[in-house]
Amino acid sequence: MSIVSKGDKEDIENNDFTLPKSAEWSIKTFQEIDDETGDMIFFSSGESMLEGTNLLINNDYQSALRYPISVKLNKGIFSDTYILHQLFEGRQVDAKYPTLAQALIEPSDESRQINVFTEVMLYCIKESINNPEMQFDVKDLLKERIINHFNGAFYKASEDGNLKDISEDNKNGNIIGLPEKFIRSNFKPFDEILPLGFIDSSLIGMLPCIDEANTTINLNDDTFKLISTLPGRVFMSNADSVYNDTLLWSFDLKDFTNDSYTIEAASIIYYPRKIQKAILVGTILILFVLFLIAKRKALL
Repeated sequence: MSIVSKGDKEDIENNDFTLPKSAEWSIKTFQEIDDETGDMIFFSSGESMLEGTNLLINNDYQSALRYPISVKLNKGIFSDTYILHQLFEGRQVDAKYPTLAQALIEPSDESRQINVFTEVMLYCIKESINNPEMQFDVKDLLKERIINHFNGAFYKASEDGNLKDISEDNKNGNIIGLPEKFIRSNFKPFDEILPLGFIDSSLIGMLPCIDEANTTINLNDDTFKLISTLPGRVFMSNADSVYNDTLLWSFDLKDFTNDSYTIEAASIIYYPRKIQKAILVGTILILFVLFLIAKRKALL
């Protein structure tokens, strides 16, 4: 399998779409000048022979797009079947932050940016404090009070005209950053009734969630083209186009904004010699049986 990522320098270096990193993969990066525009185009490519199920995930960046692939070979008596199945995991944007879903459709509409920031923050706060891996004894009612308090805090910041400044805090080059000062200050009313370390753990727990939102936003200007070659005759696929044994899929974020985008194809190789031998053996057996029947009748 070959994976090629191309774009400007930022497209290659950011973590929205990452190439697999393991000893089985040969990774290289290079640059070319576009003949038409004169712009520098950056490339990152990886190649590997795949067999079985491959997760194709960069383990050091869990928020990156996951695209596990399965390549299976089913060997038969007269034919072999190859089955390709790949999944571009859905981002579940509508369920997590509906305003972002609308903003992705109209990225030039800046009026939604503050609402997106608020929605992402509230979702990440909720996800963080309800994370089952948080080893703190905090009652659900108290968690609900915290979430309601932050809803009010973000609403007040919006009414006071401070939300834009808050959203610019601690971005570190990302589209959405963690406004640590604002979050900590609004945890203060609960400081005395929360376990020691809960607030720090909640802030740390928000980071992967914010990374995921940033990744989704960065994927909005990416397009994907998958070309696969299967041996034999392709008899099933959901490809956009098929030419002999080569299949092409073309898609972008809208195809997996919520639900996963599935790639499926199957091909078959027949072995005529085996079929001919089977027919020949079968014919001989039939003739032999007929001969025995005829001989038995003659004896009677």
